[in-house]
Amino acid sequence: MPSTHSKPVQKKNAETTNPLRKYEKKLRNAKTEEQRRHAERMIRIHTPKENKGKKPKKPELTENQLLDQMVRESKKLRKNPEFIQKQKQAELNRQQLDEERQLTRQKIKVGVKQRKEKEKEENKKRIEEYEQYKQNEAVLNEHLESHKQFLTEFSENTGIMKILLEKYNGNENKAKKEYKKQTINMTRFFESIIIGICKEKEIPYDEARKLYYDTIRMSTEQNPTNDLLQLTASL
Repeated sequence: MPSTHSKPVQKKNAETTNPLRKYEKKLRNAKTEEQRRHAERMIRIHTPKENKGKKPKKPELTENQLLDQMVRESKKLRKNPEFIQKQKQAELNRQQLDEERQLTRQKIKVGVKQRKEKEKEENKKRIEEYEQYKQNEAVLNEHLESHKQFLTEFSENTGIMKILLEKYNGNENKAKKEYKKQTINMTRFFESIIIGICKEKEIPYDEARKLYYDTIRMSTEQNPTNDLLQLTASL
C-alpha cells in the first residue's frame, strides 16, 4: 500500500508569543469587565515608551561655521547698548586699576629709596661716631700716658715704692701690683681734675694740665711729707 504524506494540521487560534499582540487579542475577546481591565493594563506595560523628553541632537558645526557664528554674534554684541556700556565700564575699571598699581609701585620705590638713604645716613653717623670715639680714645690714652710719666717721676721723688714695700712687709710682687693699680687709678683721677680745671677756668687742656702738674710739684717741694704722698699711695 503506497505511503502517503500528510501535512501537519495547524491548531486553530494558536496562542501568539508576542506579549503585546497577545493582550491586544485578549482585549478583543474580553467578555467581562475584569478581563478587559487586565488586558488594557498589560498592554500599557508592554507598549514601548516613546522618548518624548529627548531633544534631537543638533548637527555639529564645522570650524568655518563656528567662526562665522562667532563673527555674527560679535557684530551683534558691538551694536548692543548694554554690551557697549559694560565694555566702557570694564575699560574704566582697567584704567583705574592700572593707576592704582602705578601709585603703589611709586610708593614702594619712594619707600625703598627713603629707607636706603636713612640706612646710609645712619651708617655714616655710626662711622663718624666710631671715628670720633677712636680719636677721643687715642687722645685719652695720650693723656693717661702723660699722667703715668708724671706719676713715675713723682714716685721716684717721693719714694712711694718704699712705702708700699713697708706696707707689704717687703713683698716686691705685691708692692709692684699695688703700685700699678694705684698708678692707673691716679691717672684717671688726674684726668678728671684737669678736665674740671678746663671747664672752670675756660682754658685749653694743655694749659690746665701744666697748671695742675705745677701745683703738685710745688706742693711736694714745700712739704714732701704732706698728705698728697699718702693720698697717692692709697688711691
